[in-house]
Amino acid sequence: MYKALVVGLSAALVSVFTLGGCATTQQLDPVVFPIEATPGYDDGFDATRLTIHRGDLSGIVTFEQMIDDLRDAEVILVGEMHGHEPSLDFIATTFDRLIQENPSLALSMEFYERDQQIPLDDYVRGIIDYEQFVKLARRNDGNNPIGHLRMVELCKQHNRPVIAANAPRRYTSIARKEGFEGYRKLNDRQMRLVEVPKGLPSGSYAERFRDAMSGMAAHGGEEMINGFLRSQTVWDQTMAVSVADLHARGSSVFHVVGHFHVDHGTVPGGSAMTDAIRDRIGTGAKLRSIVMHASDKQIENMSVTAQDAGNESELYPGPAADYILYFSESTD
Repeated sequence: MYKALVVGLSAALVSVFTLGGCATTQQLDPVVFPIEATPGYDDGFDATRLTIHRGDLSGIVTFEQMIDDLRDAEVILVGEMHGHEPSLDFIATTFDRLIQENPSLALSMEFYERDQQIPLDDYVRGIIDYEQFVKLARRNDGNNPIGHLRMVELCKQHNRPVIAANAPRRYTSIARKEGFEGYRKLNDRQMRLVEVPKGLPSGSYAERFRDAMSGMAAHGGEEMINGFLRSQTVWDQTMAVSVADLHARGSSVFHVVGHFHVDHGTVPGGSAMTDAIRDRIGTGAKLRSIVMHASDKQIENMSVTAQDAGNESELYPGPAADYILYFSESTD
């Protein structure tokens, strides 16, 4: 149900040597920057006209009303639907507006891993070009959508940092395969790339994760699910520390991540990542959340919660976010 997006990029030069010593080389097509990611580019889609629901079911707000609330937020958690272009357009449009109005706003992204921070910095500061960036930051068609790149370009234009917030996948797999004790074999330099949780989360977040992964129980049982939950928790903790560290340096933070990490973070136990961020920045900090969903199923679940009926209320404890967009609705 909730699947991490893993897409590999293979690029090579092929040399064929003949007996006579001749060689031919097949060159790959050059990497071209997509013009659609240029700040100010008009793609003909007005994301500001989408319907924005208040998470508490009290009605809808305009784009301007949402911006008024987010303008001075210290942390904004944005839960996306991976690869969904209209929702990514909305997220990039929101960031475009806020970066112009908040001089301290910086970008944090799940989709860059900490060992990609240097090429990300080099690109934002103009040290390397786009083709070098794609190679060094391991970008491909699956992990470099227009909406993400558009936000990176805005940071480049406004001289704002972009934080590679996540742990490298090779390190999160340690938690799945070996447990948290597996990190003892890493040295100090390696440990800078990952945050090790003290334990597994409890509450509705863990229950929703187990429910989403329940189909795998037949293949590997409870331990397989626990292994994936350990990896998920490493992601959550690493991103939480990345966001909190950026906030501690005086930045407001716009953190973009898959919506499962953000859903129901309006209440304790609803989102392990949100709980960890609040623990670090303090409950008095202004934190806001926006999530994208494919349908209004969350409305139904939240209505059940409001009636305090059955087990559903345990899985969906209150609003999914401060603001919710449903893309089953028309995006014309």
